[in-house]
Amino acid sequence: MWNWLKANDIPNWIVIFITFIVWPALVFYWKRKTVNNVPHLEVRLSSGNIEIGPDPHNAVAHNAVTIEVMNHTGAVVYLSGARIKRCSSLFSVPIDAGRDIAEGTHHLSFMDQAGHYIHRELTLQTNANALASIAVTSPLSESFYRYRAPWYRRLCRLRKYFVLEYTAMVGTRRYFVATLY
Repeated sequence: MWNWLKANDIPNWIVIFITFIVWPALVFYWKRKTVNNVPHLEVRLSSGNIEIGPDPHNAVAHNAVTIEVMNHTGAVVYLSGARIKRCSSLFSVPIDAGRDIAEGTHHLSFMDQAGHYIHRELTLQTNANALASIAVTSPLSESFYRYRAPWYRRLCRLRKYFVLEYTAMVGTRRYFVATLY
C-alpha cells in the first residue's frame, strides 16, 4: 500500500490539501468563531417601557425588555452591532420596532444621557453600564427573566426566545458574541 501511495505521489497531495484547504479553513473559522458571552461583561434583562416614534408628542408607548450591559472586565469595552436575531413566537416584537429586512433582525440602540435610544455603538469604561431596550407586544412573565438556556440548547444553537448578537472589543481582543436566550 505504501509503495502504491509513493508511486502515485499521494503523500504530497495530502500535504498540499492540508496546506491550502484545511489549514486556511481552520484559521478562518477560528478568527470568526462566536462565543456565548464575554467574561466579566454582564448582560441583564428586566421589564420596562419604551416610546417609539419620530416625534415625542406622537410616540407610541410599548412594553419592553430592557437590556443592561455592565463592564467588569477591567478594560475599556467597545460594543457595536447589537441586535436581536431569530425571535421565536414566545418573544413577539411589534411592527413599530426597527427591523432590518435583509437579515430579519431588530437592531438595538443604547441610551444617551438625555434618555433617548440613539447610539448604535458604545464605549463602556470600567464599571460603567449601558441600557438598550426592545419593544414587545405584551408584558412577559417572570419566567422569561429567570430563564437560562440549558447546555444542550447552547451546544445545538437552539434558542427558546431569541439570539442576542453583538461585537465586543475588550482591550485589544475582539469577540463575536451570539447569546442564546
